[in-house]
Amino acid sequence: MPRAVRARPRCVLVESIHPHYLKLLERRFEVVRPEAATEEGIARAAAEAEAILIRTKGCVSAKVLAAAPKLKAVGRHGVGVDHIDLEAASRRGVWVVYTPAGSLDAVAEHTWMMILGLAKHATRGDRAVRAVDFGFRSRHESLQLRGKTLGVLGLGRIGTRVAEIARAFGMRVLYTDIVTYAAKEKKLGARKAGLGALLAKSDVVTVHVPLTERTRGMLGAKELARMKPAAYLVNCARGAVVDAAALAAALKAGRLAGAGSDVYVPEVPPPDHPLLACETALLSPHSAAQTAEARFNYAAVVEDLVRVLDGKRPRFPANEPGRKP
Repeated sequence: MPRAVRARPRCVLVESIHPHYLKLLERRFEVVRPEAATEEGIARAAAEAEAILIRTKGCVSAKVLAAAPKLKAVGRHGVGVDHIDLEAASRRGVWVVYTPAGSLDAVAEHTWMMILGLAKHATRGDRAVRAVDFGFRSRHESLQLRGKTLGVLGLGRIGTRVAEIARAFGMRVLYTDIVTYAAKEKKLGARKAGLGALLAKSDVVTVHVPLTERTRGMLGAKELARMKPAAYLVNCARGAVVDAAALAAALKAGRLAGAGSDVYVPEVPPPDHPLLACETALLSPHSAAQTAEARFNYAAVVEDLVRVLDGKRPRFPANEPGRKP
């Protein structure tokens, strides 16, 4: 009798990915899409799934994991894994894989776009020209970056690239992190500092930490009050790291010169979000990683989903099944 052909494993694809890796995914998996990118929608779609691939919409919670008894891997098309329950996944023996360097250059470049845009009043100057207000140049001095101090919150992959670029501008670099990076300090000429000292000494502060319980609300009113009134804050990491209401209050009161943000809580800020009313805020729609290269790199997470299904260890795991994260 002919052998029964085993059906392909099923993968729940929550949002579209780069066509190159979509083809690989479809070769190896039966690809299904949830009716809605909600916890309930993903849980229903994952009932018979061995893999889930998620981008920014929805979550993979303990509830979703419990609804998917065959699940072996969860892929995150991106860097942050804060909307995946790592502890629950580890308990259930499910790998969580991601692409930690996927948007390295894209986000670093976007960060510097914001730093330069704020320091040189790019958008405000543009509006002034359109209003034929050339008196703007006499009322607002730009910040010259050479000789100034850049404070980097989190000297991981992206934070390191941002610090590398700072050297081209002749800036000093301070950083704060739970890890001490001796080799990076030597290479970058960077010095480690406590959060309070970094905020007080920096002319520009840039945020590159993951969202965890330790970093949630890391920069609130008390911390922002330690910054120089002429300083700038840029957040291209996670919205919940910075207290947006406190930041808006500092900007409106002139206690900070300006701020740039690519991330918000919620993901799409409502019309009454406090930063939307701040003239000295430079905002972008969570688009730092929206380059062709970054989208391709992110989709490479499919390779690790395939590795897990083939019984191999993934290259970029965010957890260790059987161990608490």
